[in-house]
Amino acid sequence: MHALYTGMTVSTGADDPIRVMWLSSGEAHVSIGAGQNPDADLDLVGCREQGVKVLRRPLGGGAVWIDVDQPFFFLVLPRQAFARGHRHLFSLGMGLVVAVLRRLGFEDVEMRSQDIWVSGRKMMGTGAATMDKGCVFGASFLRRFPARRFLACIHSPSDGYRDWVLQALEEGITDCERELAETPDNAVFREALFESLHQRFGVEPRREPLRPAEREEWIARGREELEDLEQGDTHAAVPSGIRINRESYVFETRSRCGRLRLQLCGNEIRRIWCEEPKINSVLQERALGLVPERLVLRSNLNRVLPTSLADEISCRIDALYRGIRSP
Repeated sequence: MHALYTGMTVSTGADDPIRVMWLSSGEAHVSIGAGQNPDADLDLVGCREQGVKVLRRPLGGGAVWIDVDQPFFFLVLPRQAFARGHRHLFSLGMGLVVAVLRRLGFEDVEMRSQDIWVSGRKMMGTGAATMDKGCVFGASFLRRFPARRFLACIHSPSDGYRDWVLQALEEGITDCERELAETPDNAVFREALFESLHQRFGVEPRREPLRPAEREEWIARGREELEDLEQGDTHAAVPSGIRINRESYVFETRSRCGRLRLQLCGNEIRRIWCEEPKINSVLQERALGLVPERLVLRSNLNRVLPTSLADEISCRIDALYRGIRSP
């Protein structure tokens, strides 16, 4: 699947029309972003024990769960069509996603950065990339999210970390099964997409089957591109933690108080814990609800903790917060 849309993109010419590829995966897997380091973010042993492959995609972002009943669509077009960058490509692609969801009866649908939220929770992430003369926008409709199975694939620095992540996933992620009385099948999603394309462009989309020779050529070219990505520099998607959605993150690091775990939601500390009971008691009383910035934290912790310890804890939390807020 990833090789196919990648190969289609790198084979795009300057005069090609906008094309839409509708796909689903042949097997469940974890998809990692173009520059993501799987050793830092995933439990590769846990993945193998479940028989779950880890596959790299050319689009950005972090690790996502891909299921066999999860429909994808990819907009592929010449890069010169969006000379002003990916912002306009995201605008087109995400606008189509919102149109599809509203046609299917979803309410309270909104765009937040590059994600689609429904009823106050993230339901879909999107991605884009430029390759050779083509560019691609991709999105998938999350019919049902197996949170516990995905959880077994992520890196866990301690026993309690996954419990926090599970709670955060349940609070911050939703899916079709959760939002609708009856989950649409893939054919319903596909027809809603074609109707939305017709409405957006004013012409009926022309449907064409993928020719076997063209399919094999695109897969071969796509695999070459993906192999090149494997040789590039990689990094953790979120150092010392995981992003649940654009507002919620769970972290775990070490300090003089031992393991320090926290959940940040928006601009405040939602949950915090450290393994030293006396210090943990102070953090529960004085850190919850605060903006995770060094000076704010230090002024609150300094009253009851030694100055050096208060400064270290506040600096570590501040660094994690600044890491997710930096462009």
